[in-house]
Amino acid sequence: MNSNLAEQVRKSNVSDTANRDMGHPTQALGKKVAGDPDLRAVIGIEEVTLKSRRAKRMHEKLLKSAAIVFSQKGYTATCIADITASAGVAHGSFYRYFEHKDGVLQELLVGLYEELAQATRDAATVGGDDIPPTESRLREFNLRFFHEYADRRGLLRVAREAAASSVDGRFRDIWFLMRGRFIDRTKKLIQRMQSHGMAIGLDAELTAEALGSTSEQMAYVLVGLPESEPDKDQLTEIGLACHEVWRRTLFSSASGELRESSHDL
Repeated sequence: MNSNLAEQVRKSNVSDTANRDMGHPTQALGKKVAGDPDLRAVIGIEEVTLKSRRAKRMHEKLLKSAAIVFSQKGYTATCIADITASAGVAHGSFYRYFEHKDGVLQELLVGLYEELAQATRDAATVGGDDIPPTESRLREFNLRFFHEYADRRGLLRVAREAAASSVDGRFRDIWFLMRGRFIDRTKKLIQRMQSHGMAIGLDAELTAEALGSTSEQMAYVLVGLPESEPDKDQLTEIGLACHEVWRRTLFSSASGELRESSHDL
């Protein structure tokens, strides 16, 4: 099986919108910051520049209100009147800062993308290739993933809904980029393990997709969709169940098994 299959699928989905919006069919998607694609460049939107403090406060107020309304009602059911009513401002005030509801959701998802880049920063790039991964560090990462997801479950749920219903593919591309970073880091982790004689025989790209999809679907169904957010003990229980799948996949062979050690990822 082609080890680049999953990567080709993701890249083809993102590049279609990037090339259409940016008008450069052969140009790279945009500059990279700390190894991640520049989301604004990819989806073709400019960063908002506000000069007055009053304008900045209003912009932030609309964003916060929109995040609440989107999380409560979903992407399709939300309208601009809902957002302005939640913010307690006149309907026309919205259009001074955003052209339509897609514009405000884009701003929210750009912020979410940047938050997740920091919050779920995988240690696959930390410590150097001479330090092998451990089960305990992998366990810590899996637990952290579900707790971080819970903190942002409303917008993550909306991001997935918008991706499925996006007419021009813009929200689909944002979703692919958010999950793509997680998949790429998992692939690098597997490749590092393989450089230490671990996880032998696994296709790093497709295994990363399989494990990432397991985490993503468990988070969506068990954390994102329920009416109320799971408590911390429930999140830990979910994380441990998911971690067991990862552990059995990556640490199953006796030759590649490395239990607790003083090393970090």
